[in-house]
Amino acid sequence: MQRDIRPAARRRAGQAMVEYALALFVVVLIAAAAYWLVGALRSNGNRTLDLVSSEYP
Repeated sequence: MQRDIRPAARRRAGQAMVEYALALFVVVLIAAAAYWLVGALRSNGNRTLDLVSSEYP
């Protein structure tokens, strides 16, 4: 039976995987927030156009 000589290297590889997963989660979260913000701004713009173009005297 062969013993693992470098357990610290395994931990670093695991740490890198966790960091990549967290970075991916943050990027997806930022993209979702940007998508939501664009939708809200577009909705507000459409509402403004509806109010400006209304025929109310």
